[in-house]
Amino acid sequence: MSAGTGPCSHASVGGVDSAHMKPRILIVSERPNVRENACVLVGAMECQCVLASRIEDALTDPETEKASAAVVDLPSAISDPASMSQSFSQLLGRLQGRLVVLTDETIAVEIGDLEKKYSIPFVQRDRLAMDLWPCLAAIIFWHPGIHRITQDAHLVLDTYLQPQLAGIRSPRTGIRQLVYEVEHFTADISLEHSSDSRQTTAVGQIMRDADPRIPVSGVPVVIKGENGSIEMKMTNQSGEFLFEFENEPKVTFEIEVNYGHWIAIASPVLEWERAAASGLN
Repeated sequence: MSAGTGPCSHASVGGVDSAHMKPRILIVSERPNVRENACVLVGAMECQCVLASRIEDALTDPETEKASAAVVDLPSAISDPASMSQSFSQLLGRLQGRLVVLTDETIAVEIGDLEKKYSIPFVQRDRLAMDLWPCLAAIIFWHPGIHRITQDAHLVLDTYLQPQLAGIRSPRTGIRQLVYEVEHFTADISLEHSSDSRQTTAVGQIMRDADPRIPVSGVPVVIKGENGSIEMKMTNQSGEFLFEFENEPKVTFEIEVNYGHWIAIASPVLEWERAAASGLN
C-alpha cells in the first residue's frame, strides 16, 4: 500500500486535528485505472491516498487504522458473499462506518444485500468525478460548529456483582446482564459465554429515556477490544444490536446516538470465573 500527500485546510477530520495530520482516504480496487482516478479526486480534496488491491490486504496493513474513510470498488458479482460480508464488517468497524462503495449502474443482488445490511453509500463508477467528492466530504468533514462529543455511560446494574433488582429476571448461567445510563439514554447489554467456547455473544438495546422508552434505531455501534475496533453493526428498528467475538478481557461499545454525539460503554472485566468469585465476596 502507498500514500499520496497534499495540504489540507479543514479544521477537523475524522476526529483528527488537520493542522497536525491530513486526512487519509483508503482506496481499495483491483482495477488500476479506478485506483488512479479515485486517487486524483482524493488528491483534489487535498487529502492523502492509501491504496490496496483487496479488502483483505487493507485489513492486514496498519495504515488502515489511520484512514479517515475508505472507497471500496466492488466487482459486478460476489463469488463468496459470506466472506465479503465479514470483510466489510471488519473494515466498517475500523472506520466506524466511514465507507463509500463503487459499483456498476446495475447492482448485483449480493451487493444490494450489503447496502441494506450496513447502510453504505454507493457511487457509480461512471459518475465518480461528480459524486465521489460530495459523498466523501459528507462522511469525513464535520459540519461547521459540530464536533464529536463522547460521553462515558455509567454502569447501574451488573448481575454478576449486584443483587438482582425487582422486575429483572435472573439470567441463566453464563449470561451477564449490564445496564448503563448516560444523559437521556439507557443501554441494556447481555453478554453470554460458555466455559468451553472461545466466543462471547453480546446482545444489546439502546433506548431514549421516555415513557415508554423510545428505541434508538439505525445508528452505528462499534465494538472495540484491546487491539482496537472489532466490528460495526447498525441497530435495528427496536434499537437492538448483536455481536459475536473472540473472548476479550474487556470491550467497549461506541454508539453515535446523534450526529457527532457518541456514547462510550466500557464493560467490566470479562474474565467470567474471576467476576463470579468477586461477586460472592
